[in-house]
Amino acid sequence: MQNGTLTNIFWGLFLIWFGVVAAYLRGDFGATINHPAFAAGTGALLLGLNLVRSLMRLKISVLTIGLGLLLTVANVVVLWLRLTIPFLPELLVIAGVALVIGAFRTRNFQTY
Repeated sequence: MQNGTLTNIFWGLFLIWFGVVAAYLRGDFGATINHPAFAAGTGALLLGLNLVRSLMRLKISVLTIGLGLLLTVANVVVLWLRLTIPFLPELLVIAGVALVIGAFRTRNFQTY
């Protein structure tokens, strides 16, 4: 199996997860995105993707491992201890910026 196929499978699992949580919350998509269980599940999916990649001897993504750990650990703490993590949005923005910068650094863009 190729990395692209595996990524598509996990995107499909992510959409299924999103739909399940949204259905549980009666279709309130804003509440779905903000729900700690959604974030923890998304983090677990990212970690699972890289575990499968590793088992299949495919290249793993350090960024998605870090993001998966951040989402899973932070939101499991939120769920279990009923705490808030005020800096979590900023950490997600930093991870997103790192992803964009990494994409530009690893690709050769041609101008026409």
